[in-house]
Amino acid sequence: MLSLPRLELMGVLLATWLAKEVKKIIDRKCSTKVFFWTNSQFTLYWIKGPSHRWNPFVANRVREIQSLTDPNSWFHISDKDNPADLLTRGISVDALTANFKGWNGSSFLCRTDFLTRGLYMKQYQKGGI
Repeated sequence: MLSLPRLELMGVLLATWLAKEVKKIIDRKCSTKVFFWTNSQFTLYWIKGPSHRWNPFVANRVREIQSLTDPNSWFHISDKDNPADLLTRGISVDALTANFKGWNGSSFLCRTDFLTRGLYMKQYQKGGI
């Protein structure tokens, strides 16, 4: 049975496959660095930890994600800052076109120090939730 955290992990794996292909195309013109954001604390914990610690389903997917991306390029985003969250909860077309965060990204991404502000949930590096 697939739990919600496992479904989120599958979504992250799909995102890594897509990012790999898009990056390959963009890198023909200029070198890029990719950052990934998830609001799933379980998924982020799995990605930032050693894959052998998890059951085979999780371990195999985490191993592939870690082989395609740098675990340090993964960050947590709160539900309130996550533009995709609006789409999963339902929103009218008028409200979507008027103030959808997806057009420009969350405001914290405009800051030059967004990566150093501790948005990656330091407790993962300490070994647990």
